[in-house]
Amino acid sequence: MIKILDSYLLKRFLINLLIAILTWIVIFLVVDVIENISKFIDRGATIQQFLLYYLYYIPYIISVTLPIAMLLSSLFTLNSFAQNNEIIIQYSSGISLYRLLFPLFILAIIISSFAGFFNELIVPEANQRRLDMMRYDISKKQRESNKSRSNIYIQDTAKRKFVIKYFNGRTNTARNVSIQTFDGAVLVERIDAKKMIWEKDRWLLKNGRVRKLTDETEELTAFQDSVLSGTRIKPENLIVLQKKPEEMSYSELNYFIGELQAIGADAKKWLVERHLKLAMPFANFIVVLLGAPIASRKRRGGMGLSFGLSLLVSFIYFIIIRTGQVFGHQGTLEPFLAAWMGNLIFFTLGLYSLLSVRK
Repeated sequence: MIKILDSYLLKRFLINLLIAILTWIVIFLVVDVIENISKFIDRGATIQQFLLYYLYYIPYIISVTLPIAMLLSSLFTLNSFAQNNEIIIQYSSGISLYRLLFPLFILAIIISSFAGFFNELIVPEANQRRLDMMRYDISKKQRESNKSRSNIYIQDTAKRKFVIKYFNGRTNTARNVSIQTFDGAVLVERIDAKKMIWEKDRWLLKNGRVRKLTDETEELTAFQDSVLSGTRIKPENLIVLQKKPEEMSYSELNYFIGELQAIGADAKKWLVERHLKLAMPFANFIVVLLGAPIASRKRRGGMGLSFGLSLLVSFIYFIIIRTGQVFGHQGTLEPFLAAWMGNLIFFTLGLYSLLSVRK
């Protein structure tokens, strides 16, 4: 009997989950199409480009909305059990609430693990293809090959930054280069050069000038040729396009953070994004832990109340996640706490809800 009950509960949950996921996909697609349809028309996008763009958008929608769908599914499933007195019948048969919810929690853990792999293997690739399609195929921006780039901004050391107008990777030549050195937030030296060439494992600056700045004076020196010393930047660092966090997998983001830390650059923002890549999949389990005990109580309102409650909880959850993310980027919170703050708060509330509900 117990196995039949488990199977019945999980089947109802998975059906509701599938409906919730499909509903959120439709909502997101409709809203985005309404918002951006003029861009597609103005830029002459083809039907194929339009359809492919939104096909690549679906994995990201699933990743973002899966916790909401999990919460909706748990609330609708358990609320249906409660309204039909099925939970009371199970109590009278000697089945506790903990035993009833146990297979649901196991399934939530499995889905959280699946979400982690999905976010690592599928979502970054789909996001990159979607954004590249908008940048290059639809917006008709010039595609920067792996041999050339323009408008490069890159950190060299903790105090020095490069700004490069154009870099040709075939000849290892940069044009219109500005090398800026800071003392804290104060600019103390700026080197501007018309060209920068990689020769014999070093950068040679041509036709430039050096400005050295103090509180009261500015010293200006012109040069024809000058060797740049003490830099970690090599040509391969200039031809790699910088991806957005949502375009990077955990391993790519981890490598990028290591590169930043090696040159002493501030990596707080990226550390927060790395922790979020682990925190977000666990949200799928935590919202079920929170929602299932609440929905198991019979109350007025039925499905409408469950839907409204899930939206409220989801709204509060994502507000907390976003707040922690901003505080983490600013350095107000440690990256780990900034990324996991929402999960920690809702996990505590979920445990309290589970322990306080009638067994």
